Amino acid sequence: MDVEKVAGYFIAVVEAGGIKAAALQLGISQPSLTAQIQKLEQRLACQLLVRHPRGVSMTAAGELYYQHATALHAERQRLHAQIHALQAREAGQIKLGTGEAWWPLFVKPAVLEYQADRQCAVHIEFGNRLALMASLLSGDVDVFIGHEIDDLVASQQVRFMPLFQDAESYYVADNHPLLADTSTCIDPQRLNDWPLMRVTPDHARHAHLLANPISPTTHVNQVVFDVDALSPGIDLLHDTQAVMPYTSRAQMYLASQGIKVLGAHPSKRGNVGLYTLRNERNEKVDALIQQLCDAAQQMGTPPCHTS
Repeated sequence: MDVEKVAGYFIAVVEAGGIKAAALQLGISQPSLTAQIQKLEQRLACQLLVRHPRGVSMTAAGELYYQHATALHAERQRLHAQIHALQAREAGQIKLGTGEAWWPLFVKPAVLEYQADRQCAVHIEFGNRLALMASLLSGDVDVFIGHEIDDLVASQQVRFMPLFQDAESYYVADNHPLLADTSTCIDPQRLNDWPLMRVTPDHARHAHLLANPISPTTHVNQVVFDVDALSPGIDLLHDTQAVMPYTSRAQMYLASQGIKVLGAHPSKRGNVGLYTLRNERNEKVDALIQQLCDAAQQMGTPPCHTS
């Protein structure tokens, strides 16, 4: 008996709710599937399913086996994914993570030039700094571009290479009432009367990466939008009177999308740079880093050092 295959059959029967429906999904005959489930029960010396006129239900042993079988199936899926990733890397693929703000500014041209020179596959993952840090630590990306993380628990495992500084600005749709104020700096307290739009905020699932808890949102108005991508954030800005804190570096790009800047936050500034694993350097990653540094410098930012 192919135990792995039969476990898959059992999962299909449970999730389809019956032998007939599962047989149709699996593309095998109903008697053949019934025989496979019976052999599994004989092998385990217990009844796993109770047959009813309109389907099946699991016994207590069946529920236990279902949990075991689904866990093994998930583990096999992870193994296959890891093997595929290893094969891709051996074939020359490089994996890059980036915040959406940096993609049109300098990452896209760097990636295009790198790929043209190397003729290799480039995997690109978008996310916020903590999501990309999790991907870096798990080996899912080789390098990522994002804001420096001050209270990172795994700081000894990674290396940060600063590219430039940015500031936080406030953005609104081009018909927002706040645009009547021509001040260059906005008092954050004045914005509490308007809905808040947070693009790619930190998630609680990544809190273990930080030495300090993720700060909760403090906003008087309860109308708050959290979105994990910039594009829906822009759409919502046009359809609401929300205010979106976002990097000042994105001002020209957002202007092309009909989004205008209100002004800069009086104190929020930060470093943007490249994160890599400290002890895992290779020629391909170094070459991509140099491309990214060169592209960032062409934005008018100070050069970075890859040593």
